[in-house]
Amino acid sequence: MRHCRYLWLLLSLLMAGCTKEPTVLPNPDEEQPSGAPLVIVIYGPNSLGDRSYCDMIYSGVEKAAQRHGLRTLQFSPESEEEGLAYLETIISEMEQASDTVRRLLITPGVGYDAYLRANSHRLESNPRADLLYMETTTPLESKGSTLYINYYGAMYMGGCMVHYTTYHYTDGEEVVSLVLANPYTESVREAGEGFVAGFNDTQGLEPLELHIRYLSQEPAGGFTLSDTAAIRIIREESTCPGDFSESITVVPVCGGAMHSLIRAIRGTLLFAMNQYIGIDGDMNADNLFCPFSIVKHVDKVMEDYVGMWLEGTMPKHQTLGLADGATGVIVGNFFVPNNLNLINIDSLWQVAVEKEKRRI
Repeated sequence: MRHCRYLWLLLSLLMAGCTKEPTVLPNPDEEQPSGAPLVIVIYGPNSLGDRSYCDMIYSGVEKAAQRHGLRTLQFSPESEEEGLAYLETIISEMEQASDTVRRLLITPGVGYDAYLRANSHRLESNPRADLLYMETTTPLESKGSTLYINYYGAMYMGGCMVHYTTYHYTDGEEVVSLVLANPYTESVREAGEGFVAGFNDTQGLEPLELHIRYLSQEPAGGFTLSDTAAIRIIREESTCPGDFSESITVVPVCGGAMHSLIRAIRGTLLFAMNQYIGIDGDMNADNLFCPFSIVKHVDKVMEDYVGMWLEGTMPKHQTLGLADGATGVIVGNFFVPNNLNLINIDSLWQVAVEKEKRRI
């Protein structure tokens, strides 16, 4: 087989005939660079490994790569500055590439907004380079697609349902603590508004007290939290830590920071009286603490989007939500008592879909 390859190369050289410049031939024994399409994902700082939203993006991209025979590179920078450096390197390579490889850059990092809007035009020089910027409702003016997953309807459902999962047999306060990363990130703000609307529209078995807390007042801040800070927050929410007279339900809309809060719930307060609502991913396996999860099916969305990109049908902008199946609520198998059986989930879903549509 090797002799046949050399013979073919020799014939090719002879057929070149009057070529004046010497021809450099590839070594047939060396592995040649792959021409398979390449998908590159750059996350926000320290967000990969959050066991929810970003990890689902990772999983969806890898499943799409396996299905379609793609290559992937996924980066989780330690800081916003490092993430911007990754973006500059990747975009520079994409705009200057002279090969035939198709490349798709994906980023869900809200801290990269200004950079992407100022630099996406650079990809126009390469017809095989594409960009997908997630979690924004504002399309890019130049090259690139945008995707927004509307969380309002699913969070509205969660705000209604939480009235039926708290411990109404206690004599003390029953507190629902809505913990938001910051008041500026669009998806976080919308999620909080949906939850509050559903909470206020529902009359449960007994009155509940809703606390709203922001982890940061900085744009794109509040998505990381130390365990020590999480313990302090949970203790501040509880007027009687470790006392059966109080029930606290934490709703952590704060990305990777939610896991520090979850560990604090498990470790600092008497577990039988406190719980959390799963956010982004299905956390119902922790049935001692999590009665239901409000989810974004972003893994399935990513699989679909990579497929559309390969087909050349990726839209310039798209918003997906509850009616599209991009978000939803998954009820857990409870170890602890609850009254969710009193809710018609299908009817609540229909109400939430209409609420979401009217808000758009």
